[in-house]
Amino acid sequence: MTDSNEREQYGSIRSGSATTERAHRLPFDFSGLSVTSLVIICELDDPPAGNSVPSMSMKITQYLRLSDESMIRLDMDRGVSSFKSHHTETTSWKRSSADVIAEVLALVQADAPEPGSFPWDQYTQAARLRGISVDDDLRDLPHTILLSEELAARHEF
Repeated sequence: MTDSNEREQYGSIRSGSATTERAHRLPFDFSGLSVTSLVIICELDDPPAGNSVPSMSMKITQYLRLSDESMIRLDMDRGVSSFKSHHTETTSWKRSSADVIAEVLALVQADAPEPGSFPWDQYTQAARLRGISVDDDLRDLPHTILLSEELAARHEF
């Protein structure tokens, strides 16, 4: 409970009395952490609204993994929707995982100045905006692409 003095009251789940103390919020401290990799997570997304033909949508969210195994989300989300021009009783979205990963890489790398590369300068800027100290060049970082179980099931692999 918050009163006019901005004090918090915490009650124990065990027997005893509640105590009142000031809540303290501390900022995240990234000073001792380094960026260890790029992680791209792909998930099934809601289909476009008002769509009358079979469709499947995928959202792509990018993160920087830090040395403590936490991840910081980059504001560089992507997405793609696929449509079938013909409607059948059972619509198949079957593709190999290699094809899906190649499509994800093409979408993520679309803003890179060099073909087949990642937009590392944008990742560096995003990390710095979040208070993460990074070298000027993140190009040597490994990347991981994770596909959700729902997405894998939809693509039948």
